[in-house]
Amino acid sequence: MNLKIQFTYEADVVVCGAGTAGAIAAIASANEGKKVALIEQFGAAGGSATLGLVTPLMHTGIEGNPMCSYISQKINGKLIEYGGASGDGSAFDPQMLSLVLEEFLAQDNIKIFYYTFICDVLRKEDSIEGIFVQNKSGRGIISGKVYIDATGDGDVAYLSGADFKSGDEETGKNQPVSLRYMLGGINIEKFREFLAKYGHISDNISTAMTIPNRNWPLYPIFMEAIENGDLVEDDAVYWQIFGVPGRKDTLAFNCPEFFDATDGVDFEDLTHVQLHGKMAIMRQLKFYKKYLPGFENAYISQIATMVGIRESRRIVTDYMLKADDILAHRKFVDGIVQSNYPIDIHGRKLRLEANVVDRSFEGNRPFYEIPYRSVVVKGIDNLLVAGRCIGADFVAQSSLRIMPTCRAMGEACGIAAAISIDNNIDLHKMDGSRVRKHMIKRGAEFADNI
Repeated sequence: MNLKIQFTYEADVVVCGAGTAGAIAAIASANEGKKVALIEQFGAAGGSATLGLVTPLMHTGIEGNPMCSYISQKINGKLIEYGGASGDGSAFDPQMLSLVLEEFLAQDNIKIFYYTFICDVLRKEDSIEGIFVQNKSGRGIISGKVYIDATGDGDVAYLSGADFKSGDEETGKNQPVSLRYMLGGINIEKFREFLAKYGHISDNISTAMTIPNRNWPLYPIFMEAIENGDLVEDDAVYWQIFGVPGRKDTLAFNCPEFFDATDGVDFEDLTHVQLHGKMAIMRQLKFYKKYLPGFENAYISQIATMVGIRESRRIVTDYMLKADDILAHRKFVDGIVQSNYPIDIHGRKLRLEANVVDRSFEGNRPFYEIPYRSVVVKGIDNLLVAGRCIGADFVAQSSLRIMPTCRAMGEACGIAAAISIDNNIDLHKMDGSRVRKHMIKRGAEFADNI
């Protein structure tokens, strides 16, 4: 069967995926005057943060919480202005973030392709010449000079024939996945008083985090519910809640978590998590109403459209960031992002490791950097990768996957694409320090300039 091409579109920069990294990449390139095509399979921007309900932004672990992205700072500021975020913008309402992102994306030089799926890649020798897409208008080809893969799963790089890694190097297994949800109708003050009886005395309800192999306050209640058949054991392995700015009766839940169906690029696993995740959410709602004061009138206000994937494909790039780089707080001359977020590997036993190397010589620089070389896809001339699928080993990826870091990577890729086009520079020969300097010139805060 011959598939006809119903439409074409040509841009300077083609960004694939409008999620945490991709939306920022598109804005960054557009701000540099480039014509941008942004391809997204859903009907909203923000990816994991909005469609996956992943809130809040994790702290970078660096004093002052610099996020290495001027666009991230502007987005957070706009969210605070609208009442959809608090503090420095790290705690946010996913729905409000989606609206704010689209305000920033509503530029004449950004063409958004919502409800559009990436089908294949047109590659000639070592360059990409176009992206085959499918939507309600038919089959199309979107082409550009530089391509940014911000799909989360490295779909474009994979379809281009780039090498990739996936899963723990020792077991081959990916990190657990989640299906997040929100409940409304909660009497937050009543629930807070209940938590205080169990030793949780913080005013910030977002800190009510429970993991059974740690000393968490609600352990006895969860165990009682399991014994009574109201919960299953997996419900108590990882359970985490956060407040949502602007929603006074709402909590966001980072669960249920799945430990076996974990392949983020397998439709069977994704379908399993959506189906069984909703069953688990209903089970947990009944538990809350029965066991937790304040939840008597609680209801499901939102269930994530996207399955929460922590790790899938990791694309092979010019430099593969390693666990040793994270633990040793390695700095790079082409460093484009800084972080001190710990190693964070989920499972039936959580692996959350503090850095243990002697770094007393560092002074006020206790963080690692991600080099520009880790976003340049090896073997392809005009492809960058941004987000959780950049070049890294399994352990290193567990630290860099947080959203502030992914936003900064998106910004770096968007700017690198523009510099490459304006100056006719090979992406593989780009001076990464030039990208970072431009980010700072635009207003990005790094640990060295706050």
